[in-house]
Amino acid sequence: MTEPLSFTGERFLPEREGEIWYEHWHRYALARQLSRHRTVLDVACGEGYGAAMLAENALRVTGVDISVDAIRHASNRYGHQANLEFIAASCDSLPFQDASFDLAISFETIEHIETQPAFIAELARVLRPDGVLLLSSPNKRLYSDAHDYHNEFHVRELYRDELEELLRAAFPHRSWLGQKLLFHSAIWPENGDVAATEYLVGDGGQVAVGHCPAVEPMYYIVACSRNPSMLSAALGRLSLFSDAAETVYRDYVRQTRRVLELDRLLIDRERLVAERDDLLVLRTGQMEKLDALLIARTEQIAERDALLALRTGQMEERERMIAERDALLVLRTGQMEERDEQLAQRAEQIAGLNHELDYRASLAWWIKSPWRIVKRIIKENP
Repeated sequence: MTEPLSFTGERFLPEREGEIWYEHWHRYALARQLSRHRTVLDVACGEGYGAAMLAENALRVTGVDISVDAIRHASNRYGHQANLEFIAASCDSLPFQDASFDLAISFETIEHIETQPAFIAELARVLRPDGVLLLSSPNKRLYSDAHDYHNEFHVRELYRDELEELLRAAFPHRSWLGQKLLFHSAIWPENGDVAATEYLVGDGGQVAVGHCPAVEPMYYIVACSRNPSMLSAALGRLSLFSDAAETVYRDYVRQTRRVLELDRLLIDRERLVAERDDLLVLRTGQMEKLDALLIARTEQIAERDALLALRTGQMEERERMIAERDALLVLRTGQMEERDEQLAQRAEQIAGLNHELDYRASLAWWIKSPWRIVKRIIKENP
């Protein structure tokens, strides 16, 4: 088995499910009815599933895509069909001779390119004079404008009149079809033989009878030719498409259940939000009380800091006074040491005087007194 291509978000792959599956397969199922016994060109064939479907009826089918990887994948996956080939080429420069094909298919291509006139001219060139072009394009008014949607892969989307103007020059005869996924209730004969088709539309309790949908199409499909007789009568019928597995309905049921589940989760969420709000109110009250306590505590701290500052000033004053006292004590100590020294000297003097007085009061001093007088006289009268 060939590995599927990676889904880019734009190129359709047959493994995808949902609305996009119905849209793409229905177009090719319609083209398959027109391809019987014809040489067919599928431009922008992508993964190759549509070209392979056309090859079941066609004489020969050539799939063209600008992506080399897509062409390699298509060749590996579908190339075993003898009447099917895949070629890498640009849609505005097709590598084929003039008048090479009976039917050209190009679904959801034109909005991806800037060179739209050259693209249409190339399709007209490679088709035979009575050849048919089957082309689809999103309706810009509904696809983008109505939903304020921008597809990043689209280069230039077209309104109906713009697409009409683009096709008119190369293909004077055009048959317009509309495509859109619609939700219907189907009632049919059990034996499978449908004699006629009626289209009933309910609107505000009233039922209108018609023969086709009256809604604006999401996509335009245009069959173009230079020969009006080549536009098949099959294009005038209402075409319905479904799959045996009813995948889109399964998807709808799955999404409905998912919505119900989301509704339940939303209710639970709203309950949790209400509980959270109650807790927040409680928490806010607690925070307000805490803030009041913090304010009181802050005021107490400010008062303490003021007392500490006063106490610090007092301590600094005390330390200054102590320092002054210590300086005075040092000075006083010096003075006292100096006084003690003076007192000691005075004591020595007094002791000397006392000694001298004691000596003079003694007999020895008086005995020696005449001799001292003689020595003085001799000293004074040498």
